[in-house]
Amino acid sequence: MARPRAPRSWATACAVARIIARILGMGISVVLLADLIYESVNWGKTLGLSITAAVVALVVDGSELMGLLDSTRTIPRVSATCVVCGDMLVLCLSIPSIFLIIRSGYGDLRSDDPVRWEHADALSLNVTFAVCGLRFLLLIWSCVDCCCAIRHPMRHGGRTAPVNSEDELHNVRPIS
Repeated sequence: MARPRAPRSWATACAVARIIARILGMGISVVLLADLIYESVNWGKTLGLSITAAVVALVVDGSELMGLLDSTRTIPRVSATCVVCGDMLVLCLSIPSIFLIIRSGYGDLRSDDPVRWEHADALSLNVTFAVCGLRFLLLIWSCVDCCCAIRHPMRHGGRTAPVNSEDELHNVRPIS
C-alpha cells in the first residue's frame, strides 16, 4: 500500500523538509558524479565504488521525489522500508569509497612534483563526506517513519486506525 504524500496538516512542513533534503541529496550526488567523471577523464582514475554510490543515491532520491512531487497521484510513493534499504545501501557504499579516494591520491608521492589531482580529490572527499552525513540523517528519518507506520497502521480511507480495531474484522467470516 502506498504511503500518503502529506497525511496531516502539521506534516506539511515535514513533507517540504523531506523534499528539500531529497533535492539536496540529488544535487550532492550530481556534483560527486561530475567530479568523479572529471577525474576519470583527465587522470585516468577509476573510482568505481564512488560512482556506484552516486548513481544509487540518484536512483533512491529520484524515486522518492517522483512519488512526493506527483500532483496527479498516479505514481505511488516508495514504501518506507525500501527507502531505508536504499539509504543504507548508499551509506554502505559511501563509507568505503572515502578510503578509496584517500588512498588513490598516494600513487605519486615519491616525486617532488605537486600532485595534479589534489584539489579534485579534496572535492570528491568533501562531497562524499556530505553524502554520508546526509544519508545518515535521512536513514534516521526513514527509520522513524517506519516505526510510526508500524505503530499507526492506515485504514483503506487513509485515516489511522487503532490496532485490532473493528475495521480489521469487517470482512472476516464468523467461525461456525
